[in-house]
Amino acid sequence: MDIVILDLEWNAAYSRRIKGYINEIIQFGAVKCGPDLGVKSRFSCFVKPQVGKHVNALVTDLTSITDENLTDGLTFMQAVSRFKKWAGDCVILTWGTSDILTLIENCRYFSGDETVPFLSRYCDLQRYAQERMGLGTREQVGLSKAAELLELDLSGMDHHRALDDSLMALAILRKVYDRRALAPFVQVCDGEFYRKITFKTTYICDLKSPLVQRSHLRFPCPKCGGESQRKTRWELKNKSFRAEFQCQACGHPFAGRLSLKQKYEGLTVSKKTYPLPIIEAPRKADPGPVGEMDLSLPHGVGVLRFAAWQGLAGVNHAFTTRIGGVSEKEFASLNLGFGRGDGEEQVAENYRRFCAAAGFDPESLVCGAQDHHVNIRVVGPEHRGIGIWKEKDMESIDGLCTDQEGVTLVIYCADCVPLYFYDPAHHAIGLAHAGWRGTAAGMAKVMTERLAAQYGTRPQDLRVAIGPSICKECFEVDEPVAKEFLALPQAEAFVSGPVGEKYHVDLWECNRQFLLSAGVLPEHITVGGVCTMCESDLLFSHRKTRGRRGSNCAMLALAGDR
Repeated sequence: MDIVILDLEWNAAYSRRIKGYINEIIQFGAVKCGPDLGVKSRFSCFVKPQVGKHVNALVTDLTSITDENLTDGLTFMQAVSRFKKWAGDCVILTWGTSDILTLIENCRYFSGDETVPFLSRYCDLQRYAQERMGLGTREQVGLSKAAELLELDLSGMDHHRALDDSLMALAILRKVYDRRALAPFVQVCDGEFYRKITFKTTYICDLKSPLVQRSHLRFPCPKCGGESQRKTRWELKNKSFRAEFQCQACGHPFAGRLSLKQKYEGLTVSKKTYPLPIIEAPRKADPGPVGEMDLSLPHGVGVLRFAAWQGLAGVNHAFTTRIGGVSEKEFASLNLGFGRGDGEEQVAENYRRFCAAAGFDPESLVCGAQDHHVNIRVVGPEHRGIGIWKEKDMESIDGLCTDQEGVTLVIYCADCVPLYFYDPAHHAIGLAHAGWRGTAAGMAKVMTERLAAQYGTRPQDLRVAIGPSICKECFEVDEPVAKEFLALPQAEAFVSGPVGEKYHVDLWECNRQFLLSAGVLPEHITVGGVCTMCESDLLFSHRKTRGRRGSNCAMLALAGDR
């Protein structure tokens, strides 16, 4: 029986008929081989879109396929008919199941048929190849990555064009081919095959589901194995349930996480236990230096400022602490984060107290919805109150800038890096939130460039300060995160390891390197040197408390006295 390796390219298009998007196939590419994997023939054709009018720009960037390429293409059903005649009796192989699922989707849409006319036997080549390469199936390996691991030189092929991708898959198959080993991976495409391949794995997010049993909710003590008692309500977070427990035998307290996943084969139950975070009381501090910052206590409220910025006229800056608020428990005492479980009145009072202590107008505060991007928004007096006293209207905004007085920029941090920018020449400021993703994506450089474009800021004029956040010694990461930083220039300056399977990343130094590359003078960059995790009795730390915490704030505003 012949082997046909098939690859498809598609374009996401909105359909009024189904009131949703469909991945409309725009190109077929395939190669037919005998049992010896010798090439018998090739198949390639464009498919003229019938739903989408234009090829998405991202698809064009990825595949180089344009609207002009598809003008004389076949209709989808014509392409299916020709492919069926060309393929004959064969086993269809694809790299992963996405192409087959897209085929099923297109057949259902254009013909109403739930099956693919030319599909009688099928093999997921990606799954087979990963098994033969000893990679398992926990993570999916892409076509080009598999070729790289097998040391295949495919430089002459155009990745993300259907025919070339099918030839690339053939080259991989030849490297790992064993006829007898392949046989168990070949499936007969009957009703069960279609039910299984189209089954969508779902998470159970309601403990009242009839699939949930009492045994699923029991957690043995990780210390002695004894029976435990749940002490808090179940909370759903990121599609898993969490609660606190205490062992009835030894008294050991711990946290449990329960994940329930409905697969085609049945329900899978995943349980993990964790030590409870240590919630420290806020520090009873005296005024004085903390790292390269100064702690003051006006009206009993803790305010951190950069020592190097204390003499800068025309700007007011500050970073909050846990001292001097009215919040209790894990939010004690100066929590500035709404929506974390603290009372809104308490948070509002904390804002009023801190602003009075640090010299900000509480009505002037403005912030956006942070989600670890590098998007920046210009704000002015018309935005006062948004995100604090008014509903947020700025999604995916991790940086703010202004040249207007009477506006106070605000960002939230609890281990992530706050970046303060001040241009005294143009009387402009910027404030940025840089978690590890934002740091690796160059938020420091992006803000520098945005200030230059918006206000004419010269990098050499900028004063930049790197605020309280997690230090290198505390920021331990796994290899996938480390790789994001190792790919950056000067990585040796801010990445160390591995020690075992862990790396350490210096977010302060990484941001400093981005600032230097943007033209900011080294003598104009201040590193606060205050670690939120080391100083967790002074500042809120997400890692230290495993998320049970309030929020710190960075604030920055222009002042009239320049």
